[in-house]
Amino acid sequence: MLRLAVGLAVGLVLTPVVILLVRRAADTRLPRWAVVVAAVAVPAAGAAVAAWVPATIAFGAAFVALGIPAAVVDAVEHRIPDRFSLPLGGAAVVTTLAAAIVGNDLGSGLRAVAGGAAWSAALLLSYLVTGQPGPGDVKLAPSVGILLGWFGWPWVLGGLLATYVFTAVAGLVGVLLRRYSFREGQVPMGPSMIAVAFACGTLAAISG
Repeated sequence: MLRLAVGLAVGLVLTPVVILLVRRAADTRLPRWAVVVAAVAVPAAGAAVAAWVPATIAFGAAFVALGIPAAVVDAVEHRIPDRFSLPLGGAAVVTTLAAAIVGNDLGSGLRAVAGGAAWSAALLLSYLVTGQPGPGDVKLAPSVGILLGWFGWPWVLGGLLATYVFTAVAGLVGVLLRRYSFREGQVPMGPSMIAVAFACGTLAAISG
């Protein structure tokens, strides 16, 4: 319970920083709903990450600070800025290597890297063949894959499937509300990828 409280407090402190990052990265004025989503998501994600296994908490913190801004910008402008996806990828590699070395868990570290490669290959192939998802999603894929790879292959594969399902559902709702268009490729995948990362990390911690 104490860990959740600390995570929530840290998330509340980070909230204005994340909102500022989103404002600076966005090319347009942020709608009010986007600010509200960020203000709710950051403390909630902070509390969730606090419950993760110790080896992944630093990685989870990077997802809070960089992944949530990437998801918010993608939801508003249908693009993921490199200023978020690339540093998050670097953080993924560094924190994974550190966790593997400190915890003497080379197997999990190698599996994490393989998970990142699997996600990268899957989304890159889809992009080259169909043009979807966008290049920003492809750049974000290694980070999510590495995180899920640390927890195991079922999370890698299940997370990938869940991402496409969530994106399809969100796209359908967006089309019904006339916010998105499947024909024009306007359905952002970034928010689903980040949501799946947090959900899988939390479920993995709960399930042990």
